[in-house]
Amino acid sequence: MWPSELTGVLLTHRHSDHAGNARWLREKFGVPVFAHRADAEILEGIRPRPVMERGEGSFVAGLLAKVENRWPARVPVDRALDDGDSVGSLEVHWTPGHTEGSVFYRHVHTRALLSGDTLLTAVPPLVYRAGLALPYPTFTGDMARAYESIRAFQSRAACRGHTRDVAYDHLLPGHGRPLWNDARARIVDFLREQGIVAANSRV
Repeated sequence: MWPSELTGVLLTHRHSDHAGNARWLREKFGVPVFAHRADAEILEGIRPRPVMERGEGSFVAGLLAKVENRWPARVPVDRALDDGDSVGSLEVHWTPGHTEGSVFYRHVHTRALLSGDTLLTAVPPLVYRAGLALPYPTFTGDMARAYESIRAFQSRAACRGHTRDVAYDHLLPGHGRPLWNDARARIVDFLREQGIVAANSRV
């Protein structure tokens, strides 16, 4: 992409490794910033930012938590998003848990799901996996809610009669390699392995 082609900055969540350059892009190229309302209020300083605890993870994970606590992303949000909104060909699906305002963006035409840090194929900073995973609890505000958000979205994706068509084939995570073509089946298997859905569930 050339700078002249940039029309906006869509944030999947507020953490600095994803939102840290948003202010610079907004000021340099004059483009709007989009984020879910719950994270937008923190990015703009309207609500206080939750402090990351050291918790589980590697030594480097602890250092990254310190960086996030000391230098959080700050940026004016031009449009605060809600669940069900659209930005161009991207649908907004609220997936709270990793942060209060984490989202999936589903690209309607390609049936690709941009998952940010709600769902990964590699756990940063040093542990890389071949399969799906959630970030360490150090980086995730509410693990139970994060799993429930994924389960709820997957349930909608499996329901053909649902009022919102959220079918998808591909997963583009915030960390790790994309999953092409079989993402939905892989996520169902992941939820079963984690005990989030029953082994015989048709989700």
